[in-house]
Amino acid sequence: MKRLRLLPIALVPAVVLGLAACSGSGSSDSTATPSASSSATAAAITSCPDPGSASKAITVSGAFGGSTAPTVKFTGGLTASKPQASTVVRGKGASLDEGDYAQVSYSVYQASDAKKLGTVGFDQGNPQVLSVGGSGFGALLACSKVGDRIAAVGQSSALGFNTGGEIVVVADVVAQTPTKATGKAQEQDPKLPTVQDKADGEPEITIPKGVAAPSKTTPEVIKQGTGDTIADGDTALVQYKGVVYDTGKEFDSSWSKGVPTTFTISEGSLIKGFVTGLVGQKVGSQVLIVVTPEDGYGANPQEGSGIPKNATLVFVVDILAKG
Repeated sequence: MKRLRLLPIALVPAVVLGLAACSGSGSSDSTATPSASSSATAAAITSCPDPGSASKAITVSGAFGGSTAPTVKFTGGLTASKPQASTVVRGKGASLDEGDYAQVSYSVYQASDAKKLGTVGFDQGNPQVLSVGGSGFGALLACSKVGDRIAAVGQSSALGFNTGGEIVVVADVVAQTPTKATGKAQEQDPKLPTVQDKADGEPEITIPKGVAAPSKTTPEVIKQGTGDTIADGDTALVQYKGVVYDTGKEFDSSWSKGVPTTFTISEGSLIKGFVTGLVGQKVGSQVLIVVTPEDGYGANPQEGSGIPKNATLVFVVDILAKG
């Protein structure tokens, strides 16, 4: 089944100055059509769509958030002049607000003939992490709670998809994604840079005085998470900060940008040291990574990156979600 991707409600692209591999752009993983577009349309919903006769005509059965996609039934030719959404299962979890992030599994169908276009999550990989609020499906999520199962119908562009025509979306709001690491604090090695979080979770990095940088790339778990393990090639939602070891000067940070970032954890997209430090770590963890010049940018840092030649780098990464 082809993997669908939503429109602008999907998280920010994985192209971030300072982490892209020198040999490439660090672009996010591509998917077959139907796929996400970087543009929205004026028709995209910006508030909670009401239920209507079309959305109420969709029947859904099967376990919520399960490993098997739910069974969805409706008569082909379903149509709605403006998007409609019904809550099929009412959740008991937290309400979602603008600026939150949620993990969502969903299946998409053509409204005209009930043909299934694709599934994300359920039996097709991991739930997708989506930003709450704004337009399209994000606006619908802002009216939802964790545990809700939603059945929506409307023009694909209005709902935040690029498939064209009218579609039916059945989505399970599986979980709210935190914006900082939630794992258990671990004892820190005083011979490595130390980390202390601000109230919002942003890490403050202190370089040890008079201590030479490690001669090989060295990861250290600052907070131990208990979620899924990150494997090479996985996509992960992270918060991160990078500083130069010799000066402690910040050169890149998702915290400074105000939003978490999605990365494909592979050397085709990221520097080797970043991948080395994250593969094998668990969601919920905060990881310190001291990256040698050989595993970073060596003598060829990106112009304007603020990274000196042959610099040892220090990253602190909060692993928020996988998939």
